Amino acid sequence: MKMAFGVRLALTSILGVGGAAMAGDQDVWDGLNTPIGVEFDGNGNIWFTEMGVQGPNNPGNGKINYLSPMLDDTYVKNTFVEGVAVAFNGMGEPTGALQLAFDTDGSLLLATGGPNIPPFPALGSILRYDPMEAVRCAGPYDVLASPALMQQIPVFPFVVGSGYSDSNTYAVAPAGDGDLYIVDSGANALLRWDASADQLSVVVDFPAVENPKGSVPGISQAVPTQVIADGEGGAIVVQLVGFPFADGVASIFQVSAAGDLTTIFTGFQTLIDVEMAADGSLLVTSAGSFDLKIGNFAPGEGKILRVAQDGTVSTVAEGLWCPSGLAIVGEDLWVAQPFAGTLTRFRGLAPQPCPGDLNHDGQVNGADIGLMIGLWGPCF
Repeated sequence: MKMAFGVRLALTSILGVGGAAMAGDQDVWDGLNTPIGVEFDGNGNIWFTEMGVQGPNNPGNGKINYLSPMLDDTYVKNTFVEGVAVAFNGMGEPTGALQLAFDTDGSLLLATGGPNIPPFPALGSILRYDPMEAVRCAGPYDVLASPALMQQIPVFPFVVGSGYSDSNTYAVAPAGDGDLYIVDSGANALLRWDASADQLSVVVDFPAVENPKGSVPGISQAVPTQVIADGEGGAIVVQLVGFPFADGVASIFQVSAAGDLTTIFTGFQTLIDVEMAADGSLLVTSAGSFDLKIGNFAPGEGKILRVAQDGTVSTVAEGLWCPSGLAIVGEDLWVAQPFAGTLTRFRGLAPQPCPGDLNHDGQVNGADIGLMIGLWGPCF
């Protein structure tokens, strides 16, 4: 049976969790169960995951949901996939239904963290679903026993079989020619799935990070968290960096199609998601600092940052609580905050193209004039 209900996203005040002011009007969907990833399908639907919480009588309540827009600016919330388990690593950290992405053929990709072992057959994988209207309207579906499921790519067995001590399949993105880039934040590696061979390979390992003097530990794991295509056959990857989540040590990387790793921007703290804006800049989410007293990231310290092509960094929104998912939808930003249990629409905050900025570097200058003169002539 399809379960859906219409809810108007009410306009809230412009105060974040910690009371810090944030620019732009907001619409908030609250009461969610650990929302992680957010994606837009190009047809007006906003897709998001709920990782859920494991309990003795509820071993799997992770979901994929979507919001369908109505003509009166309300949204109808639907559950597409349910029953995704939650698993815990040796440090007690939960994982399950994580980030989403749409492949170039329109299929929906879900990264599920954790071990792909008999108690958790859907975890440690990339799951591909058919999200077309005729299919999704017959949902919700069980995570694996589902006519919507098109493919399962087990990642965990490959990673542990390749000698890595840990695996957490966190994010996925199209890599071209049907291939996929996959971030494994447990192995600290970027993988590639070859569609023609149905085979995984390691593209690059991310090096450990040296923390500021006096930090304990002095070296932390890289913990890559999100990947997007760079438009040139390669990928852009951001990193969280492991405990103690020091400020100034997280970076944004570019990985070429050949697997060459380049640090393009650095000096950040706890990056989780990244999107490329219409003006060519990068928007990244930062969880802020970790509060040892509460054993969690500090409420109100999360931010959305804009990184221009020249490396200039500006704050787009602040006062968030560990923003984990980000989607750009026209002029708006949609952000998931797992610990606040919210999905928030920030109206009008997405950077837009600047007229005359032909090379998308954030400036209208001689370089743009050069491009225009180089293309001078009749249009055919």
